[in-house]
Amino acid sequence: MKALNRFRLVGIRLATVVVACLLLFQAGLAVAEDGQETEEGGAVYVMNNEATGNLIVKLHRTKDGILSRVGEYPTGGLGSGPGPLPVIFGGPGPGPLPLESQDSLISTKDGRFLLAVNARSNDISVLAVTREGLRVTDRASSGGIFPDSIAEHNGLVYVVNIGGIPELSSSPGIPTMTGFFLTEHGKLRAIPGSTQVIGSFGSSPADVVFSPDGHYLVVAERVTNLLDVYPVKEDGLLGEKVVSLSNNLDPFGMAFTRNGVLVVTEGVDAEPRIPLLNGSSTSSYRILDNGALQTISDAVPTHQTAACWVRFSKDQKFAYVVNSGSGSISTYSISPRGELTLSIEAAGDTGGPFSAAIDEAVTPDGKYLYVDSPLIGSLRGFRVEKDGSLTPITKIDGFPVSFSGMVAF
Repeated sequence: MKALNRFRLVGIRLATVVVACLLLFQAGLAVAEDGQETEEGGAVYVMNNEATGNLIVKLHRTKDGILSRVGEYPTGGLGSGPGPLPVIFGGPGPGPLPLESQDSLISTKDGRFLLAVNARSNDISVLAVTREGLRVTDRASSGGIFPDSIAEHNGLVYVVNIGGIPELSSSPGIPTMTGFFLTEHGKLRAIPGSTQVIGSFGSSPADVVFSPDGHYLVVAERVTNLLDVYPVKEDGLLGEKVVSLSNNLDPFGMAFTRNGVLVVTEGVDAEPRIPLLNGSSTSSYRILDNGALQTISDAVPTHQTAACWVRFSKDQKFAYVVNSGSGSISTYSISPRGELTLSIEAAGDTGGPFSAAIDEAVTPDGKYLYVDSPLIGSLRGFRVEKDGSLTPITKIDGFPVSFSGMVAF
């Protein structure tokens, strides 16, 4: 009888293990279906950024890169609304640049959560990526006014606030930055003592990114032409920043390669909000042990206008730079040392100069690139070719002029 009971107990334990494994497998499938890429395709998420209520639009991506709308999911906060419109539309120009930033919508590395800024309500939202769609798991104050960019590394989150509403003044305010811990359940925990001023009045930080190892956090001060490197401490707080002068005017979008090369776009304004015609450039740097930036490539021209956003090919041999003023995408080749060479001045057309392309995303497999064109309400997709050229494949219209921020799976 005792032997029989032991046999039954072993059987129950084995069954429990099997059920647990099945549940884990199903959970993995849930993430694979909506978060990570699958053989059937993936998803693209776009932030509509409307001032009356921010929401994330989900689009299904086929294995051929074609997009179709799936659903809309409120963040619980308020977007910025459209920025200053171009002169041709009665505004001060160049516009719309509603957030004047890169990385307003990001994904955690494991694809479980999206993090979005809500500029008008001065907070950030966390949304879980599930099989049923997106679900808000938390919303927290950004610790400042008008959050425009957010970065995450292994659960450590930092958000930058430009300090005021951009369209009301060319000097929007005093920028700040606040840190959080992101829990495994998608909850934000503000780090005591992390909020700090990160620039002078009107310096307008445009992007914040972590280095690949998480040892540094970099902020681009667009108006003051500075790049700030902060060492990251073990407790999540930041050390004293090391400031480097940008190689050219208006440092904007940033991205790190896997081996630690920092690529920075330079919009080059001739005067506030008026970019120098065909005057943009892109630089690359490496962070030295003391936190200073060492230039690798110094302001390599795009020969296009208002270069602002940058992403890489999967093998990181190419960088794709979106030129808002030209309505184009430039392709740079990247050497193993991080040297930049302009390969194609205009590899992709985002809908013409008045499309005001403002954001981009590359799929994890590197096959497709997508870009926002808010002035014409269009989201466009390209197939990435082996030589770095781009072939148009899909277009979805009907987005508001405010939409900004994109993540591709």
